[in-house]
Amino acid sequence: MSDILEVYEKLNGKIPQKEFQKLVDEKMDIMGGLCDERTAALLVAHDLGIEGASAIKIKEITLDKKNVEFLGKVTGTFPPREFNRTDGSIGRVTNVSIADETGEITMVLWDELADAVKIGDIKEGDVFKVRGYVKEGQRGLEVSIGRGGGIQKAEGEKVTVKDPMIKISEVSAGMGNVCVRGVILSKQDPRTFNRKDGSPGSVQGTMIGDDSGKIRLTVWDNKLKDMEAFNAGDSVEVLHAYTRESINGIEIQVGNRGIIRKSDAMVEYEEQVAKIGDIEADKSYNIKGVVTGIDGVREFTTKDGKPGRLCGVHVSDESGRIRVVFWGEHANFAETLSVGDKILVTDAQAKINFRQEIELSANWRSMVRKL
Repeated sequence: MSDILEVYEKLNGKIPQKEFQKLVDEKMDIMGGLCDERTAALLVAHDLGIEGASAIKIKEITLDKKNVEFLGKVTGTFPPREFNRTDGSIGRVTNVSIADETGEITMVLWDELADAVKIGDIKEGDVFKVRGYVKEGQRGLEVSIGRGGGIQKAEGEKVTVKDPMIKISEVSAGMGNVCVRGVILSKQDPRTFNRKDGSPGSVQGTMIGDDSGKIRLTVWDNKLKDMEAFNAGDSVEVLHAYTRESINGIEIQVGNRGIIRKSDAMVEYEEQVAKIGDIEADKSYNIKGVVTGIDGVREFTTKDGKPGRLCGVHVSDESGRIRVVFWGEHANFAETLSVGDKILVTDAQAKINFRQEIELSANWRSMVRKL
């Protein structure tokens, strides 16, 4: 039994088969090739008040279902990329995030459908009926719209999308499609490098926080330009990122599918600080205090021949006084300080120096700012 006849039988003779076929052909003409005959038949059945498809919710999509049909709203699109097929022809592919009230999934579109994203026929906020097959992607399940699948704009349909944002404290290892709101606490200078294949790369580290905690955000390559508009204190949204474990714990990675944009909602973050008099060696601390002395900047050469800088600054609160050594970029910040300035230093490592005194080391993991 053909797919279209299977759908028609669900109408139970509501209209003649020839009329149904005519409506299906008209639907395909309207779509301009954006759906196959079966999807057009399902849409006609829906228009006639008969739900020919066994639609499911996004949270119900599993690998064993193979082919799925669902209704969803586009929550993000990505520029198509070209690739060479084995026959020498050039193909196009892109990813689209689509969601309903139960969750979100990546939809993979090829060739003409990828072009539809490029020209804006498929854009954020549009609602579609989707028919495709489920496969395992690099960051979780995906629905690919290949031969036998299709998408159709669902005019008049409303889809309530679950807020994808989670708290920073909820971020864990192995997550894909991570969406968080945070306030920028600090930004490192971008750096460039060469990959194993010789291609150039660039990376920038940023710390963000919300009322549940803070986390390191690592931004790669062309996404660095999105960070240029933001400074410490700005609230941002991070969408479609993923997590990775490093020696410093779990980080959020923003690659070519990630989005960083201004947040309309202000995000609050308050650093928990320790009293200087309570600091012990071999632990990490956040401190807030007044600058009571500055040693000045000292330049040196590292073991591998690279230039380095450090600056010792004495910081006091009501419980005591401690020397904080600012390394690298932070030495530039320390050079601008004056006695009497109030500063915040986070994630500084306490250690015993050669004078057998406890001091704090503010390195690339730390955040420093004037209050």
